[in-house]
Amino acid sequence: MFQTLEAFYESAKSKGRKPVAVAAADDFHTLEAVHQAEKDGAIFPILIGLETGIREKLTTIDPAFSNFAVINEEDETAMAKLAVQQVKEKKAHFIMKGMLNTGTLLKEIVNKEEGLNKGGTISHISIVEIPDYHKLLLLTDCGIMITPNAQQKAAIIQNAVDLLLTAGYTCPKVAALSTVEFVNPKMPDTVDAAALQAMNEAGAITNCVVEGPISFDIALNAETAKLKGYQGVVPGDPDILLVPSIATGNILIKALGRFVPNIRTIALASGAGIPIVVTSRGTPVVGKYRSLLAACAVAKEQ
Repeated sequence: MFQTLEAFYESAKSKGRKPVAVAAADDFHTLEAVHQAEKDGAIFPILIGLETGIREKLTTIDPAFSNFAVINEEDETAMAKLAVQQVKEKKAHFIMKGMLNTGTLLKEIVNKEEGLNKGGTISHISIVEIPDYHKLLLLTDCGIMITPNAQQKAAIIQNAVDLLLTAGYTCPKVAALSTVEFVNPKMPDTVDAAALQAMNEAGAITNCVVEGPISFDIALNAETAKLKGYQGVVPGDPDILLVPSIATGNILIKALGRFVPNIRTIALASGAGIPIVVTSRGTPVVGKYRSLLAACAVAKEQ
């Protein structure tokens, strides 16, 4: 269990350098984040993109950093394919998205013939440090799966759980969020949440504890759970919050960022056997750097 992002980052640095394939690396913010992570001893970058642009930016950032090998490519789709190829050939342990559309990269990752997860579920994971919460909190899926069904939600949970297991967790606690903490047939998310708990109890979702349906206030506050008569081990101590839809997750993560002072958030995609750094193209250097280190902390040897 990690209480802070710093602890997460130190875990990454202690594991030694992880090779990362950076798709569309011709971007100052991306290269500056890569430069800092390389200086920290966390990564070995494999840069993919327009070589002239990458070389010029590397020289500007740090002349000593300009000697890394660059795979020259002008086409965005080809850049994504090359990044996937680096992982398949065990030359990279994970992928970072640079100045590239997320959909372009994910399309190549999920390609049933040439991709990494052979058509499985890729999901978005936000790792959040909230000052008043006693450990890091994962929110999923806030950015990829729009309206997942129960089976897809099971895969989303498993993706998040597997990520935490790689980071050293043993049995993460999962809150399947809904508006209320009881099943209402007119509210499909409550039905799904109950089904997910049953799937977990039956062993279909493994290495975790899933409880739901559970409202947000109960999930984060054990005292509220007692007042409402909710019985379970998750209230006040979840590691993962499963949101019922992308709209819910997007609103929740943005509301937390807007109204919770000093909150810090990083984003990854999971489900391909590797972490994928999918920060927005407009994300500042520090956000890309933090996400790189988080990916290092959960990347497996290939």
